[in-house]
Amino acid sequence: GAGAVVAVLAPVLAGVAAALFLLVGYILEMLDPAPAFAQTMVTAGWVFGAMTAAAIVVAGVGLLLTALRNRPSPETGPYGPLGAELAQAREAWHDALLERGILPFLREALAASGTAAQRADPSGPSGRIPQLGYDRPGFSSPDDGVPSSRPSFSSPDFTSPDFGGPEHQPE
Repeated sequence: GAGAVVAVLAPVLAGVAAALFLLVGYILEMLDPAPAFAQTMVTAGWVFGAMTAAAIVVAGVGLLLTALRNRPSPETGPYGPLGAELAQAREAWHDALLERGILPFLREALAASGTAAQRADPSGPSGRIPQLGYDRPGFSSPDDGVPSSRPSFSSPDFTSPDFGGPEHQPE
């Protein structure tokens, strides 16, 4: 309601007002003949700063009271009447994750650890990486003797048709 809006807007607006009043007040005090209202601006800035601090404290206390009011009661447990069902579902999920996800991966990794040194092509896909329809990039230099299957790049012709060479004669 309105209290929540005030609790959110009061610290923000008072903080912005404090920053503006202090900035303008201290800039005016730097002038050689300091205007009479420069000290008033600084005082107003510090008053708004105190209001900002008070609004933050009030908003924090309101947040703490709301959290304490909405906590679960000890009689119903942490999740109300569905607490036992939720705990059972969480335990089943943990067991399925362990039995179907983690343990098969670890068994396969242990079984493949002996054959990893005998692999001829280390850049080839492993058994657990799916084929997505494209191949890995080849990280080889042109000097290694292996011809590249990638197309070479030639820069585009940015000249006008009048100066295009013998094959592009002007009309």
